Amino acid sequence: MLFGIIGVLLVILVITQTTDKNELERKDSILHHFNKADAERLNEMVHRHKNEKGDYLMLIPPIIDGGYWIHDVHSNGREITWTIDNTRDRMSSECGKLVYNCKSINMNEIKEQYVYTR
Repeated sequence: MLFGIIGVLLVILVITQTTDKNELERKDSILHHFNKADAERLNEMVHRHKNEKGDYLMLIPPIIDGGYWIHDVHSNGREITWTIDNTRDRMSSECGKLVYNCKSINMNEIKEQYVYTR
């Protein structure tokens, strides 16, 4: 799982294959598995925003080393506020919260990854 910021907010979500019917039907606001069901829920938020409907998601990517980076994504249908909180990661050289505001969000599917940009 990579989360990077290079001029634009870039999120790469690696999808794992699952056929669990219950997992595909859930509509949680907290995404932490980063599997196909979570990607579908994030895509739903993108489509809702494009249709000028609000939504909220919290993304908690799996950690490899250090602490959690929690992403709060709020959409009111006109603007998206994406907050990245890494205050729980004591290994990070830049501990704090970053807040991004944007008017649109785009999703592109590349092989087994979704790339979200603003």
